[in-house]
Amino acid sequence: MAVTKYSRIAIALVGVAIATPSYAYLDPGTGSVILQSLLAGIAVAMGLLRFYWHQFKIFLGNLMGNAPEQPEQAAEELEQDSDIQNPS
Repeated sequence: MAVTKYSRIAIALVGVAIATPSYAYLDPGTGSVILQSLLAGIAVAMGLLRFYWHQFKIFLGNLMGNAPEQPEQAAEELEQDSDIQNPS
């Protein structure tokens, strides 16, 4: 017997109609896990933004209609940033 789309919908509706309450709850630790996940997502977004900062500036410049940076100028800025972070 083939189960059709309409029979699946009917079975789902009957299941919802006769379902009993589960009396489930969220324990106090759930809030901290949600908060930790949000903070981790923000940290990852900040890390990616830092990693791709020059490409992000060019993207925003293109969105705003400003002329894009010259690749040589971006390379010089990147070199200067790396010299500041890693002095020899």
